[in-house]
Amino acid sequence: MSEDRARLERAMFRAVDQLALPLSVRAVQALAARTLALYDPPPDLPKVSVQDLTQQQLAALLALDAGEQLSETAARLWITERTVREHRRKLFAKLGVSTSGEALRRARQLGLVRVDAGLPLPGQRPTAALR
Repeated sequence: MSEDRARLERAMFRAVDQLALPLSVRAVQALAARTLALYDPPPDLPKVSVQDLTQQQLAALLALDAGEQLSETAARLWITERTVREHRRKLFAKLGVSTSGEALRRARQLGLVRVDAGLPLPGQRPTAALR
């Protein structure tokens, strides 16, 4: 088990202890396995790092992760919606995916965005769920 995987599993055990949930060790291990699957990229897909993305593609990815609509991203970045679509299209090609959901899952597997992310971007208003 890698150091990251062991650290995540320990963190999950601590979280369950703090919540005082009646979960068995087996249930926590199953939850850890499902969570860790987010980090394990399929072997047949290309490896992509932050250095492989342009600033615009990274901004489009972070906007997707934050749940921004196309028009919101365009207004915040001062570009057209068509340009945002183009950045997303190139991002999806690099990640080897075809939908926003697949792009986010793949980005989480590669560590491009954090699983616990989703906080508002600078200049963005928090959603009702975060208030």
